[in-house]
Amino acid sequence: MSKGNLKKVIREHVEKQALSESQLESLMQIQNPNSETEKQAAKKQFRWIAIAAVFVVAFANVFYFSMSPELTLDQRIGSEVAKNHINLKPLEIETSSMQAIRGFLTELDFMPMESALLAGSSKRLIGGRYCSIQGITAAQLRLKDDQSGQVQSLYQTVYDKKVFSGLPQLEENKKPVTVYSKGLAVDIWVEKGILFALTKENKQ
Repeated sequence: MSKGNLKKVIREHVEKQALSESQLESLMQIQNPNSETEKQAAKKQFRWIAIAAVFVVAFANVFYFSMSPELTLDQRIGSEVAKNHINLKPLEIETSSMQAIRGFLTELDFMPMESALLAGSSKRLIGGRYCSIQGITAAQLRLKDDQSGQVQSLYQTVYDKKVFSGLPQLEENKKPVTVYSKGLAVDIWVEKGILFALTKENKQ
């Protein structure tokens, strides 16, 4: 599927989510409610419209990146991870303890872990938050290199073979694959059933 056709499909999908004339008329009527009951109904309708809009945007993004022939799986992951790292949203927990991370991020389907590739390095855990990789709930851990002062993001999620098949696994003596996106390098690998993605400065 060409990028032009892909955009057309997305646009048609978004247009299908547009309000009908009757829905629009109803929405305009609730903008000037006359009773408390009508006010409550208006709030509910606006909330659901907002939620629907979020789902439409999310669908368009996932559909675009999953169907684009120009991007391989590792490139899609690298692009998503780099974008999230650049945004650097606030941490939900600030800690240097992996045990504290596990105790806080209880909605994950796995236990966040320390990678053997980072053992003995100067990188120090400073906190974490929830995120996602390719639509799968993940942990975004924030690291700081005590030598360089560089702040890095280490993403972890469950390794689902149906979604992440083909990525290098340490148990098979394979090295991480490195992709480049938005001025960053992203190392991606699988270790003990967990998918890892680590951002770092692009030294190319």
